[in-house]
Amino acid sequence: MFGGKKGGYEPVSSSNGEIKTLIGEGCLFEGNLTLSDSTRIDGHVKGNIKSRGVLVLGESGLVEGDISASEVVIYGRIMGNLEADRVEIKRNSSVEGDITTRTLIVEEGAVYNGRCSMNREEPRLHEETLSE
Repeated sequence: MFGGKKGGYEPVSSSNGEIKTLIGEGCLFEGNLTLSDSTRIDGHVKGNIKSRGVLVLGESGLVEGDISASEVVIYGRIMGNLEADRVEIKRNSSVEGDITTRTLIVEEGAVYNGRCSMNREEPRLHEETLSE
């Protein structure tokens, strides 16, 4: 869906389906987000994000807050902690915060400053965290 040559994005393919929510470039959102579907952020979010779906942070995207999601694909910048089944940090992106995940992929050229905790257990975060 958001693939193609511009920006070098890869299409998002997941069991959760297509991206249904978009926070566009130039948009500033302040507050916590609770999402049930896959989301793409190209703007600036100041607050925590909880999502049952895939969260894609575009090249111009910035999140200042903690993230709990099924999967997080990062092309932009995150300043906060991440908890997800799968985390991909793409080249030229950065994460400043701790990561708890089952799968972590860090491409050459990405910057990651934080601690990582990996486990093989089924994550407990999705249903429980969204109902809080």
